[in-house]
Amino acid sequence: MHVTKSAYSLAPNDSVAPVAKEVSERIKIARTLCIFFMTFVHVQPGIAENVYDRDAGFFDIVYFILTRLMGLSSVSLLSIVSGYFIVSSLLKAGASPLFASKFKTLVVPLVAWNVLMLALLAAYGVMSGNWQDFPELNVGGLANALFAVTEWPLVVPLWFLRDLFVCCLFAPLLYLGLRRLPVATILLLVAFTLFGEDLYILQRPQLMLFFGLGMWLRIGRFSGEAIDRVATFLAIGLVVMAAIFLTIRIERILLSEMDETLRLTLDTLLRVTMAAGFWKLTELIRRSALSELFTRFEPYAFFLFCSHAILFNFAGIVFRRAFGNYGSDLFPITFFVLPCLAVIAAIIGLSVANRSAILVFLFNAGHRLRTRPVATMERASA
Repeated sequence: MHVTKSAYSLAPNDSVAPVAKEVSERIKIARTLCIFFMTFVHVQPGIAENVYDRDAGFFDIVYFILTRLMGLSSVSLLSIVSGYFIVSSLLKAGASPLFASKFKTLVVPLVAWNVLMLALLAAYGVMSGNWQDFPELNVGGLANALFAVTEWPLVVPLWFLRDLFVCCLFAPLLYLGLRRLPVATILLLVAFTLFGEDLYILQRPQLMLFFGLGMWLRIGRFSGEAIDRVATFLAIGLVVMAAIFLTIRIERILLSEMDETLRLTLDTLLRVTMAAGFWKLTELIRRSALSELFTRFEPYAFFLFCSHAILFNFAGIVFRRAFGNYGSDLFPITFFVLPCLAVIAAIIGLSVANRSAILVFLFNAGHRLRTRPVATMERASA
């Protein structure tokens, strides 16, 4: 049944302004930028010990910056962008059509890519006898492997799709809270960030905070200039947060051994300020010669996001045998080459899948490439 806006007791004049052309261009750049940096996080080091619990040489610092500071934190801006766009989708379509749409664009690729990974792991197990990464064949094991119910899925980065879908289910409630009691709602989201991990609502409770902040920016009708002013202020804070985290790394202080509330507070502050830093960077890129490159790749970004960890899982076996594990003098080759190969593979893979409506539906959220690839702004891929 179609749920109208009146079902949420929204004011009859509830609406949002169209996205400005400049903001639209920067969001396309942000998607490409954030997803590319995210790929570095999933290059497997090939060693059992914590890579951050080592004396920090030059490459160790570079690795820490690209993975812990930039790669992991890139999810925050993607979440904000998703919340920013969900408001217009909610007001235009209502809840039921929105939920159905997000199921097709988030849950379907979540399951499809994990099923593909399951098949590849089975084939690898048969050929090599190595079944270490194969999930337990019971209801709980398969539910987590495919849907990330209480643990990471087979394709680890895809927890984001699972969490984003849950955030979309909460979008009507978040909309009402942010419209009527914004401060109280944000405080509740902060509390959920700090104490909500054991509830299994989200794999990363922080995501709903960033999603809510994105909704708040749209509901509050913040102009691009106003958002930039806030981002500039937060980007200054990024310098402080980066210094804190680099000190933690150099001094070999393990985040996993910190007080949980302190760790989550520091991590959330880093992600908020890093989102601002990425946003400021999108403007520099937009005004540079790189702008067209980033914009043209954006339609492939979702496919890159879904596929890169699968490529790294199997290609990494070959690369680590050739160049060694983390700590080897040649490991930087693996670290920098695999993300570049993932970009190439995403372009080729989506170009092939684009010939089949079924493959596009399953593996690219139903978004087909156009002759001149210009992505729609309501793309589900964050």
